Amino acid sequence: MRILRLLGCLLLLTGAARANTIDVSIQFFQFTGQHLTIQLGDTVRWTNLDSTTHTSTEGTDLLLNGNEAWHHSFPPGSASFSVTFDAAFLAANPRAGDRYDYFCLPHTSMRGSITVVNGPGTPFCFCSPIGPCSNRDYGAGCTWVGNDRGARLLGAGTTSVAADDLLLVTDLLPTNRTCLVFRGMSQIAQTQMGEGWRCVGSPLLRFGAQDSGAGGSIVLGPGIVATSAASPTPILPGQTWYFQTWYRDPGSPCGNTTNISNGYELGFTP
Repeated sequence: MRILRLLGCLLLLTGAARANTIDVSIQFFQFTGQHLTIQLGDTVRWTNLDSTTHTSTEGTDLLLNGNEAWHHSFPPGSASFSVTFDAAFLAANPRAGDRYDYFCLPHTSMRGSITVVNGPGTPFCFCSPIGPCSNRDYGAGCTWVGNDRGARLLGAGTTSVAADDLLLVTDLLPTNRTCLVFRGMSQIAQTQMGEGWRCVGSPLLRFGAQDSGAGGSIVLGPGIVATSAASPTPILPGQTWYFQTWYRDPGSPCGNTTNISNGYELGFTP
């Protein structure tokens, strides 16, 4: 909870990143893209590909009572439906942690969630459309054994080199595991790394190892820029860096013992 409160407070300091449209398919009685992590201003678009009627209904009570941020019914062959998660929408429909859970009213076992973030960078390299071990997650890294989510890397604070107040928060990790954040100056196509996808390219430089503890999360920073100054390639204004978090994931169904979070892109300023 301390990390979530800290992240929530610092997100208020940051500006909006570029907006995208993220598609969720309703097919085989499931939301494909079940758990999303999106940027403030992004649009989520649902399309029903099944031959039966489904809904996208916001809420956790599995009822339609008029308190929903949205509700839409999709008869077979109907048009897509979209919601834009901008500042006005969040203000009109406040939810704890800016997380919006939703479900299908006729089939309440069908559920999904959307978490809206407004950090200083842009998440990328989600584990979609499939992971190397068929362990996909559209809103984080590839899932780890015994969990339906992968590790998620987000940022808070600013990208000012002078302020050096950036925080990189990795949550949804397995508990009490060795983790480390690494960075690179290029983005590459999905390349298998243990149970997940690495999308950060060379030069690769790592920060010190941390333990995910009982809460299954780590925080790197503040002081990331200062720490980088001792490396062969320090972080400087005008540079773009890409980050991911590696962690140990023993007992995996694919026989690997490590996994990796989604990526996080940051453009540094003076």
